[in-house]
Amino acid sequence: VLEALPGANCGACGEAGCAGYATKIIESCAAPNLCPVGGSDVTNAICSIMGIEAELQKPKTARVACQGGRDVALTEFIYDGPKSCLAAGQIMGGFKVCQYGCLGLGDCERSCPFDAIHIDDKGIPQVNKEKCTGCGNCVLACPRNIISLIDSDFDVYVLCKNKEKGRVVKQGCSVGCIACKKCVKACKEIFADNSDIEAAIEVINFLTVIDYDKCTNCGECALVCPQNVIKYKNVVCLNQ
Repeated sequence: VLEALPGANCGACGEAGCAGYATKIIESCAAPNLCPVGGSDVTNAICSIMGIEAELQKPKTARVACQGGRDVALTEFIYDGPKSCLAAGQIMGGFKVCQYGCLGLGDCERSCPFDAIHIDDKGIPQVNKEKCTGCGNCVLACPRNIISLIDSDFDVYVLCKNKEKGRVVKQGCSVGCIACKKCVKACKEIFADNSDIEAAIEVINFLTVIDYDKCTNCGECALVCPQNVIKYKNVVCLNQ
């Protein structure tokens, strides 16, 4: 079983490394599909060894829910401490006016064993989808919880975590979600002919949230967002 695993020792399976996971599979009947790095090939190999039926998981990719870089997000003070988002966030809630936005000091970048996430010149993490294995290390490393794992099949996701009213959001960031609900209206129109299906997107606590169990990956929400908060491939809002 250990030889079937990729040897990345990333900890995404919940164990300290591949050896620990292999032991859990043998001794405690741990699920054989918990290795996102190896994906379906590793799962199939382990199931063949163990003589059990494979239950594959969809591959996931890390997504960053913030686009408030230095060019669009305001700061309250100059931070001159350790290069750590966790440390910076403990000083008056962080140096950005937006208390939800990325601080861009690279905790996520340093946590990635696959070189799949890097801070760009504006101070925002960018994920290389080709390199990302969905291990989730960056998710755990981010103290502001702006990184999440989403099925790789989906091209649509929200680039904001701010839960303030639109007027407050604008005071700190020019590209944050203002809870205008245009995306919700556009999504409802998609399902208008089927009253049994609710919209796949809604505004909760002044923030747009996508329900991926309902989302059809059409991208209509991104087309109407005046803030370009919803990412869908390279779509730009038509209302601008």
